[in-house]
Amino acid sequence: MCPNPTHPGPFACSEEVRKIFVSSCEADLRAILGAWRAQDKNELLTRLHALKGALIVFGEGHAAALCECLEEDLRNLATAACEGALLQLDRAMRRLIDSYR
Repeated sequence: MCPNPTHPGPFACSEEVRKIFVSSCEADLRAILGAWRAQDKNELLTRLHALKGALIVFGEGHAAALCECLEEDLRNLATAACEGALLQLDRAMRRLIDSYR
């Protein structure tokens, strides 16, 4: 996690690393939403897992947990039944991305 007023973190990272993290999160979120629209469960699971890993590296446990919950729901339920969890992740990621800017 990069230290800033919103995220005083356990390790420091450069401005460049922070920008890459934000850019990657934005791309991952776009890909997740695109896979949702296409109802591509395998792509959703792949993208959620990758995003979860990046969030864990940056110490963003809450957002990582939302990814994990959505992954689990997608494995056990119909894709349409997971819409609430997807919307919750979308809102959380948008707030998180904004906080790193």
